[in-house]
Amino acid sequence: MHKAAELYSNVHIAKGNKVIMQVLDDDPNLFLAYVYAVQWADDTARPQLLGKALAIDANNFNEGEIILRNMLENIQKDPAYKPTDDMLALVKSHPKTPQAIEWAALHSFYSSGDVEAGLKYAKQVIEMSPKYAPIYNNIGYMYMQKNEMDYAKTALEKYIALAPKESNAYDSMGEFYAIIKDYAKAAEHYDKAAEMGLEDAKERADKARSMMD
Repeated sequence: MHKAAELYSNVHIAKGNKVIMQVLDDDPNLFLAYVYAVQWADDTARPQLLGKALAIDANNFNEGEIILRNMLENIQKDPAYKPTDDMLALVKSHPKTPQAIEWAALHSFYSSGDVEAGLKYAKQVIEMSPKYAPIYNNIGYMYMQKNEMDYAKTALEKYIALAPKESNAYDSMGEFYAIIKDYAKAAEHYDKAAEMGLEDAKERADKARSMMD
């Protein structure tokens, strides 16, 4: 499950889904694995995963698991549900757990569209785990959303520095350069991501080169 979490954090969704399904094959009652699976599943797979997750006996769940189960119940009722209150509760119950804070950051930004809350939580993750590379990727995108490009670049450079073998780090920097219309550097970083195995980065590199003409 830790391997799946790392893959998801670095935006390797298909690989993360494959690993998490292997985890569930080994232990079909591992509730937290379902939480990961549901959050990253497509609309076709999500209903079945929700049903299986909510069928697990919750009598021995800890406080965090109860909060996450409530989140899944609400998602089952409303696929567009935004888990803002659940994340607040999760952080309150696990204030020293970086994973809980990271989830709050991701849901604040990507689910609820609250950039400021996302940044607040993400900076807390850095305070607790300053060498946790993926959080800098999310911070980079948060600052890009705010059009604070210098801060975005600094965050993405930190991502690369901490995870130089991570293809997504170069892909994200490629997107940064594409947004500021430095297409030569965008192509360079996309090519690097493609060389490291991120197949669809090649298409983005070619597109960036075409924009140079």
